Amino acid sequence: MVLKTELCRFSGQKIYPGKGIRFIRADSQVFLFANSKCKRYFHNRLKPAKLTWTAMYRKQHKKERIKKTKDEKKAKKAEVSKSQKAQTKGAVQKGSKGPKLGGGGGKR
Repeated sequence: MVLKTELCRFSGQKIYPGKGIRFIRADSQVFLFANSKCKRYFHNRLKPAKLTWTAMYRKQHKKERIKKTKDEKKAKKAEVSKSQKAQTKGAVQKGSKGPKLGGGGGKR
């Protein structure tokens, strides 16, 4: 059985069936609030982005961890073929050095 949850128009909290406070404005717009605290702040015209416990604040201040999909994780890994691995192992075992950087002893 699936319960249809709705979101609070102020805080962004989940509201389960039979819970919450429904407010219908004169222009027939319906607002659903999780509790009287949310309703009170809404009617006092406080902005949810300025209250640290609301979902809007958390989103604007990047407090939620972003869920990465499996595809993104796989794309980040650079696949190295077996032949490339063998070449790099051989180079390490031989002790070959890369190009010399900086510091030559020239005159100033």
